[in-house]
Amino acid sequence: MIGIIQKYKIVLILVACGLTLFGLAANQPHGFIVFCIPGILLGLLIYLTNFSNKPNSIAKNKSDTSADELLKWHQLKEDGIISDEEFKKKKLEILG
Repeated sequence: MIGIIQKYKIVLILVACGLTLFGLAANQPHGFIVFCIPGILLGLLIYLTNFSNKPNSIAKNKSDTSADELLKWHQLKEDGIISDEEFKKKKLEILG
């Protein structure tokens, strides 16, 4: 469900705005119920699904940073700048 919302996000936003505006323009109570409320609910659904993806991207960036740092320390070990014990200690610190 979230994948569909993310894929057609722009279209769904336009539909939600159109439904809301059409419901507000209708001067009859059933117009508000039939168009405005579903438009608002659709907009709320899009808003809430947008937040559900952010923690995953933050976690992914953190793991990329850990991998980059581990590669940097490995290169220092390979160049002979740090000892094998220092590398193992730093590796445990980064991964643990």
